[in-house]
Amino acid sequence: MKTLDMHNIDFEKIARYLADEMERDELQDFRKELSRNLNLKAEVVTMEKLWADISSSALTDNDSEVDTNIAWENLSGRLEKDGLLSSQERIATGFPGWLKIAASILLVISLGMAAWFIAGIRSDVQLLTLSTDDTDVTLIQKLNDGSVVYMGSNSAISFPKEFEKQQRKIRLSGEAFFDVSHNPEQPFFVETSLADIEVLGTSFNIRELDVNSMEIFVETGEVKVNIKDMENNIFFLKQGELLKIKNGWVEKSYAADIYNTAWRKNHMQFKDETLENILSVLNKNFPAQMMVEHPELNQRKLTVTFYNTSPEVIGELIAISLNIELVTSDENVITFRKKY
Repeated sequence: MKTLDMHNIDFEKIARYLADEMERDELQDFRKELSRNLNLKAEVVTMEKLWADISSSALTDNDSEVDTNIAWENLSGRLEKDGLLSSQERIATGFPGWLKIAASILLVISLGMAAWFIAGIRSDVQLLTLSTDDTDVTLIQKLNDGSVVYMGSNSAISFPKEFEKQQRKIRLSGEAFFDVSHNPEQPFFVETSLADIEVLGTSFNIRELDVNSMEIFVETGEVKVNIKDMENNIFFLKQGELLKIKNGWVEKSYAADIYNTAWRKNHMQFKDETLENILSVLNKNFPAQMMVEHPELNQRKLTVTFYNTSPEVIGELIAISLNIELVTSDENVITFRKKY
């Protein structure tokens, strides 16, 4: 898990991409580079989120295009008012849109991504980015609301350390399975390059196949899909339904018997995760019930990978790694306790 590394970022190129000011050939090359370079993909995900927060008050009348002049004026005006930016340091409105995007993001990052209110929206949230390589290990992240994300290979997610009270929002590129905690007062959104997905509490799989195609499969519950840049673009998916998007073409079908989401359980990896969170994920995915006898064990942290094995072997690996004991019962209950 990492925050944005400013030393290795081509802000000009990414900002022109966000501003939609790349020529066609350059855009195609950049998208190819995104598909190959996981670090670049993670940086773009984080910068997209920052720009979305900055520009949320600068939508034009059609509610789809951002006026970069307004967005820059909102930010720089607030900084000048708070004494964090002089009037001489404000960029002239005649500068290109991509430069305002780059400048806005750089200012927010360099000042710690903190203390900003733009049109009533806070952007002081600490953004975290998590990415995977091309191995077949599933990286698992439990979010602060109790939701669990299972990340496939060559994937990246960006999310706040603490969700906003009004909503929970996460940015995805690649493939991930989401098991979302139910909270009607705080809807959960997943943003991708092609579509935005909204849920209250459900489990579903999102898989980006390339820059123009993706799949969304609902294992439990219901999701709402808003496909970008398409007329009649709202789709509702119920349990067992699959939505395929490819080059502007959409197909909805029932695929509960053929769509496989078991990939997430084969090679499960946790990085610096508490035992409490690890056990909560394992209990959702295996028939055995794992628990601790001593509550203080819950906060012990562990980095571990489980390779397609049984709950009993998983229990033994946890006990060895944390130097604790385990007791199994005939009722498929595995209990961890301190050594005496």
